[in-house]
Amino acid sequence: MSLKDIDLEQAFRRLAERRIEDAMREGKFSNLQGQGKPLDLEPMPADENARMTWWCLRILRNNDYTPDEVRLRKSIEYLTWTLAAATDEHNVARLADQVNELVRKLNTLGTNAINLAIAPVDKDAELDRVRARKAG
Repeated sequence: MSLKDIDLEQAFRRLAERRIEDAMREGKFSNLQGQGKPLDLEPMPADENARMTWWCLRILRNNDYTPDEVRLRKSIEYLTWTLAAATDEHNVARLADQVNELVRKLNTLGTNAINLAIAPVDKDAELDRVRARKAG
């Protein structure tokens, strides 16, 4: 009998099952975190690239990690909404500067994976909008 006659997949499967059974007998599966609770099974994509992205996002989510790009984009979005509702010229100027600083940080981050362009805010146009609203 040579090695080419051995079904390696079946041999590894038997070895794994034997090790699992030994670990069960030794009590290594007792008192595991989440024991007795249902598993949170998410459907995994079939496409290999999508599956890799799925695993990466799952690891990030399970470790409560938000990438800098996402955090910056959310901050820019929030400040832009606040800017649109602002009525005081001082606040508008301050918010426009904050938005533009975050846009600069995002655009120079070097990891722009989302590939959606973000343009800075025109501070003068925002101030003109507030002045026109007050005059109108």
